[in-house]
Amino acid sequence: MARDEVIGTTVSGRPIEAIVFSPPRYAKPRPPAIVFGAIHGDEPASRLQAERLIEELLDRPPGRETWIIPVVNVDGLLGGSKNNARDVDLNRNFAATNWVATYQGGYFPGATPESEPETQALASLIDRSGAERLIALHATFRVMNWDGRGQALAEEMARLAGYPAAGDIGYPTPGSFGSKYGLDRGLEVVTVEVPYLEVDERAWTDTRTALRWALDLPS
Repeated sequence: MARDEVIGTTVSGRPIEAIVFSPPRYAKPRPPAIVFGAIHGDEPASRLQAERLIEELLDRPPGRETWIIPVVNVDGLLGGSKNNARDVDLNRNFAATNWVATYQGGYFPGATPESEPETQALASLIDRSGAERLIALHATFRVMNWDGRGQALAEEMARLAGYPAAGDIGYPTPGSFGSKYGLDRGLEVVTVEVPYLEVDERAWTDTRTALRWALDLPS
């Protein structure tokens, strides 16, 4: 069974939409999962992945409660901008212990941690759903990156996708999603990075099996 839910609104008042799937009654009890795309508005391939995953799950429900948010940064995606409508990099705006007010160009973390409604909406959903498996979809590199206790999951997803796996993306990420929920809270966080900046079906076909497996099989 699937239902639509609006989990919040953007700076410009646009809805942030999610679809939540319930597992079959016979499924083994597992902590919920959240998969989200387009926290950066200039990564439309991540939206495509999420939408294709929704189509897949409508045909065959996942093995755990699963929330899919195709687009977190709705304003940014519509405007072709990495950042939100206040020019905040949402992946530097989370209330992680390593959040800092200083930043390089293009990485404005916001006036305060979780100052942005998009960040607040995602954080609120994680708290109220009790999700422990968190999968962020991005498009720049070609890697399964993990934080917190996500190493085993990332390595198996990498094997299924033919990607490398890494616990370090190669540069500091203060105030990032992975910093808060992986490093600080110790949850199972995997960032799926596909190397296609534009909408490309390979972003889905490369990672389909890995994403499906992550929602069905492991505890």
